[in-house]
Amino acid sequence: MKVARTEKAEVISIAASVLMAAGMIAVAIPTGSIAILAEGIDTVVDIVASLAVLAGLRLSQRHSRNFPAGLYKLENLIGTGIGILILVCAYELAAESIRSIIAGGNRVDQPWLVMGTMAAVLAITASIAWYKGKVGREEHSPSLSADAHHAWTDAIACLAIVVGVGLEMLGIPDMDSVAALVVVAFLIKTGIEVTLESLKVLLDASIERDVLARVRELVMEDPHVREVVTITGRNSGSHRFIDLSLVPLSYDLKEAERTSHALSEKIRREIDNVDQVNVDFTVEESKHILGAVLLEGDGTTPALGYEEAPLVLFVEIALPERTVLYRRQEVNPAVEAPRGRGIRLAVFLSRSGIDVLLTRQSLHGDDALYVLESNGVEVVFRPDIISIEDAVEAIRLRDDPGHPPL
Repeated sequence: MKVARTEKAEVISIAASVLMAAGMIAVAIPTGSIAILAEGIDTVVDIVASLAVLAGLRLSQRHSRNFPAGLYKLENLIGTGIGILILVCAYELAAESIRSIIAGGNRVDQPWLVMGTMAAVLAITASIAWYKGKVGREEHSPSLSADAHHAWTDAIACLAIVVGVGLEMLGIPDMDSVAALVVVAFLIKTGIEVTLESLKVLLDASIERDVLARVRELVMEDPHVREVVTITGRNSGSHRFIDLSLVPLSYDLKEAERTSHALSEKIRREIDNVDQVNVDFTVEESKHILGAVLLEGDGTTPALGYEEAPLVLFVEIALPERTVLYRRQEVNPAVEAPRGRGIRLAVFLSRSGIDVLLTRQSLHGDDALYVLESNGVEVVFRPDIISIEDAVEAIRLRDDPGHPPL
């Protein structure tokens, strides 16, 4: 079975922590150092935390009938537990250190043994903290990143103990206990940060703004999307879930399915740790009108016929200003078809996502009219329109209460 990088980092951390905890507790007993004993106990807590993170990394990937989206938040739940453990350790360490200072007279025996042990532990702990932090950032694992923060506080604690014991060797009393209190300050800060960061995700904190902006860019690059209504997302563990509400260019079902699949694959490919992309196509009122006019071969005259029209003019109008955004001409792909040209043209126009078709030929009773209206296209019969500018103006003023209806 393949072991993930995050799991490998935790296994290495657990093995090193077991050795360090055993060494520190073994040295604390004969030397009487409160600080090294507290750090040894804190390392035991680290071992428990690492085992919990390892279990969370494994369990968070599982899917079940009750949790079809996976147990990704389990990582953040464990991260919260780690933060609370850090705060509990800080409290116990502070209480013991203060009791020692009040009682007075506590001296560390064999200080060189304490300093040598803590120097070795410092080097190992700093290396592990750097490694876990690197893997946590690259794999977007909140629990591993939380554990890395904790490991860095352990490294600082080790340094404080080395300095404190060194000062006590120079004759300054109670520095072992003072060093322990320095450790407490770092532990409290880290415990609060780790707990709050994990709780934010447990409460469905939104995805970062720059990530959502990148998603919008990727969506708008797709020519089959007319408009983005909303883009939302949430973090769950080290995974991201994104929800899109879009207005498609075409309401053709097969085209919508292809667009949805293409967008999902593109977003997951371009943005790290996206687990799921939900695409919802809506018929919500658009901010634009896309109209079409059938043209003769000269490209300037509205066609007298329907299926035999060689060209199609597409016009997009912005609302509510009713300004023309663009005009483009395309060849009627059905004009050379041996049969069914009217239906083929209707399908082409529907897939193009038009809202209104202006035609000089009545389609009453024609199957093409049924296809167009079934796809939400309004067909307007205007035999009086004889210029392309009049046709564009008629589309521009569609449904304008200040002008007569088309």
